[in-house]
Amino acid sequence: MKLLTPGQARELDRVSMGDMGISIERLMGNAGKQVAEEAMEMVSDIHDSSILILSGKGNNGGDGFAAATVLFENNYNVRIHSLCKNNEIKGDSLNFYLKCESLGIFTTFGESLPDFKIPDLIIDGLLGTGFKGALRESMIPWVEWINNSKSMVLSIDISSGLNGNSGRVNPIAVKANTTVAFGAPKLGSIFRFGQEYSGIVHTKEIGFPNLEDIELPGLNWDLFQEFNASLHLQKPKVDCHKYSAGKVLVIAGSKGMTGAAILATYGALRSGAGLTTTTTPASLNEIYERLIIEGITLPLEDHGKGYLSLDNYDSIEEKLEWADSVVLGPGLGRDISTQNLIKKLVRIIEKPLVLDADGLFPFSNKMVDLNNREYPLIITPHIGELSYLTGIDKENIISEFPIVMNEVMTDFRHIALVKQVPSCTFYKNSAMVNSSGNPGLATGGTGDVLSGMIASFIAQGIDHYNSVSLAAFIHGKASDELIKEKGYRGQIASDILEKIPYVISGYEKS
Repeated sequence: MKLLTPGQARELDRVSMGDMGISIERLMGNAGKQVAEEAMEMVSDIHDSSILILSGKGNNGGDGFAAATVLFENNYNVRIHSLCKNNEIKGDSLNFYLKCESLGIFTTFGESLPDFKIPDLIIDGLLGTGFKGALRESMIPWVEWINNSKSMVLSIDISSGLNGNSGRVNPIAVKANTTVAFGAPKLGSIFRFGQEYSGIVHTKEIGFPNLEDIELPGLNWDLFQEFNASLHLQKPKVDCHKYSAGKVLVIAGSKGMTGAAILATYGALRSGAGLTTTTTPASLNEIYERLIIEGITLPLEDHGKGYLSLDNYDSIEEKLEWADSVVLGPGLGRDISTQNLIKKLVRIIEKPLVLDADGLFPFSNKMVDLNNREYPLIITPHIGELSYLTGIDKENIISEFPIVMNEVMTDFRHIALVKQVPSCTFYKNSAMVNSSGNPGLATGGTGDVLSGMIASFIAQGIDHYNSVSLAAFIHGKASDELIKEKGYRGQIASDILEKIPYVISGYEKS
């Protein structure tokens, strides 16, 4: 399912009206009709329902006026309150306001809160997709009144006060039961707090051209759809064996962080890899042997230091031909010799490489160096790691995420899975937003599990971009399935491992 940034939504308006000659009056009229139809559905079980439309200055306000005319003509009890004065209503919004006036629809004006009777449904047309920054002081009482009213709330295109780029609110936003999105949902309705404030998002067509037929600036954003999991996770072939099911080499772990290697290994095994080999500092091998009973371990001499170093390169190189994919980084540590080993392996490993956690650290402020790698590469940074890779401030990444990632992917030629909320997979001009997951994943080790899963799906022959987005979805859904029994705070990474097979089994078909 397509998604749009606020900038892309503005460009879609411009292309529709300027290049294709679709009038704004037609678009606004169609938008009003779609909002009205959704409103009628929402109050269908209420006898003699009352509907209040709150309109602002922008086109969302005009959509509200257009919706009012349709509701009135269908004999609904509708009234309007415009936060701007009637002489401040301009352009095509004015045309629909004048139609409301001619129909005799009761309308009040001003930023002060009148003494309203609480309606059954409030239609929120206060602010549109262009909103950013902090909500004006004069708007806060209105948003509080809407949220405290106990009325059903329908937002036009995006919830008022919700940032369309980041999904953040500052300090509050309208909490809608339903949002009617025009053309496609906006990223802010999916990111961070967006889902909490948007309710159910229904996409409606109002006369825009097909999004597949036009070129909009920035990345092509899509929301991962569950049917993609069914496409890739069908029942294995009857004659498959452990070698054909995929072989994953895991280069991970050090003293104090053996769990990272173990979790990554089982992430690969639980998502279908036939064989795994996990490197281990020889002094820690007993721990690996005791806890990885279904996988192979490869002890490497560490002279009791508890971490791998450049001295282990030759032994690792000998194992690379065996593997179908490689995980490099979880829990390896940051000793300078370990960093030198990582940099050399990134350069020479020809198999698809998943670079995670400590594997990313040697490239701090040198993300461009990763472009020198000739072979397939997937990086999996969280926001902090992306910050030190790119040198971009974390706050800027979060607040302007679509803009920042457009700039990052202009220069980066490999695949990036960025663990923001929700996680997003990037390659070239494509961006896939994950549709699963919850705050229960905010615990140590879950990223290690995910790295193993990505490598596993790649080793099984799924193309790299789909392997990454699929792994993110299954990983998130495993956590979603755990909520009933573990809640959010009670989840740990090994719980995810136990749930992965259950989730995958739901997609395996004959």
